[in-house]
Amino acid sequence: MLYNFRNRIIILISIALCFTSCKIFQTQPIEIEELVIYPPPPDKVRIQYLTSINNSEDIMGRRSPFMDFILGKEIPMGVVSPLEITSTESELIICDNILGGLELINLENKTFEYFIPDGRGRLAQPVSCTVDSSGNLFVVDKKRKQIVVFNNTEEGYKYKTAFGDTANYAPYDILAFKDKLWVPNTKTRKIHVYDGTNFNFLFSFPKGDRQDHGYIVLPKYIEGFGDNIYVTDFVGNTIKVFDVDGNFIRSVGSIGTFPGQFARAKDIAIDKDENLFAIDAAFGNVQIFNKKGQLLMFFGGQNANSGDMYLPRAIHISYEHNNYFEEYLDPAYKLKYIIYVSNQQGGNKVNVYGAVEVK
Repeated sequence: MLYNFRNRIIILISIALCFTSCKIFQTQPIEIEELVIYPPPPDKVRIQYLTSINNSEDIMGRRSPFMDFILGKEIPMGVVSPLEITSTESELIICDNILGGLELINLENKTFEYFIPDGRGRLAQPVSCTVDSSGNLFVVDKKRKQIVVFNNTEEGYKYKTAFGDTANYAPYDILAFKDKLWVPNTKTRKIHVYDGTNFNFLFSFPKGDRQDHGYIVLPKYIEGFGDNIYVTDFVGNTIKVFDVDGNFIRSVGSIGTFPGQFARAKDIAIDKDENLFAIDAAFGNVQIFNKKGQLLMFFGGQNANSGDMYLPRAIHISYEHNNYFEEYLDPAYKLKYIIYVSNQQGGNKVNVYGAVEVK
């Protein structure tokens, strides 16, 4: 009896795999319930909300009911607590504090996996991550007080080394830029700069005291563009701009509740036109400033609508992921680049927006 039962199961699985009408995973048809654009008409549209990524089903599709019947219902892997986002040509990498590791999402191969290293690479409290031009993965571990480095190999990411001045060190973010690594240290209230190859400490900035305009009360988030470094002063609620030698240039925004001001400034990103995207978690939105520091617009919000944000934390821009999300784009628009925003609360963990222009 047991032998016959096993044979029946094997036959059923074989039939399922042989017929293309019964796929292991079923991709749901794309249905855009409502068009969410920013700013609303009659202003010129610049941003469209495309979709959200919350779990493995959003990437891989849902397994067919038949396979659920044969194998049992599958519980999808979820994005747990996304703190930072970075990317490669085809991969989306999410630093996840509660997970104790990262979600690795391959958009080309449609795979979703957890990266939770052990041994010397074990992460205690990962809060940020980035990749350099060689594919090395850098993870900021707040509890270890180190930057943990992983090589990108054919077998996946493998532990390489870790660095940081643990005695007086509280790293919070990391930027791989101009063959250097730039790390905001909330303990010294400065940006620590390291050689991007051997990770030796080079210098720190700003060098002034509280009386100087370039003083950072609490540096947390960092980005680079051209010859400039942009730093979010979390307490001062401004974005400080420096040159690559650490000389202060200007501030963007100020503390307050009006447009162009911040109440809880967080992560930042910069597009190729040097427009600055800055998250304000207090208002659940992203403000966009031009290269002169003038406010252009904002998008998002704290309502219960598609495209809104709930304690947004990280923002990341990709010019390489357009083709993975064009199916969500309204046909009236052309997609320029993708904007990812992570949410620490609410139903949507990673919102995906497109910077658009009318065809």
